[in-house]
Amino acid sequence: MASLTSFAILAIYQKPLNGALGFCHKMKHPTRKAIDKFNKLFGLIELEHMQDWEIECSNPDRVTEFIDYYSLLEDDDEKFTLMALILGSYEEFHAPNKMNIEIWNKIENILIRDRVLLIDHIEYYSCLEINNEDEWFPITPLIRKVCLK
Repeated sequence: MASLTSFAILAIYQKPLNGALGFCHKMKHPTRKAIDKFNKLFGLIELEHMQDWEIECSNPDRVTEFIDYYSLLEDDDEKFTLMALILGSYEEFHAPNKMNIEIWNKIENILIRDRVLLIDHIEYYSCLEINNEDEWFPITPLIRKVCLK
């Protein structure tokens, strides 16, 4: 597989600063408004002490349901937030040797189609700064392939 760097990923997907060397990028995060919507819509239970909603509320049995709903969304914050839950659900409960490739193909198609919106998820899960594969997420090899498409 070709070598990837954070700069290469950002160079492909980010907007350059006006007249300056480098890139302008403010990391995006799931929004409270979208989280509240999905908690209600999907009956997710978010407790007060939870830190990572997309992991704490993830559910591998509902990944397809989340993917299907994603296709109905028009709001970018909602898409970004739901993709966090989709990736959290897929990644958290699927060992690398047990990953459902059919489901992954659906996720991959969304990541490629909406790559500009979802760049922070792609960059985060690609672990570009980490060489030790033992420190990668289970989906890191799959996400790195998305970076090359």
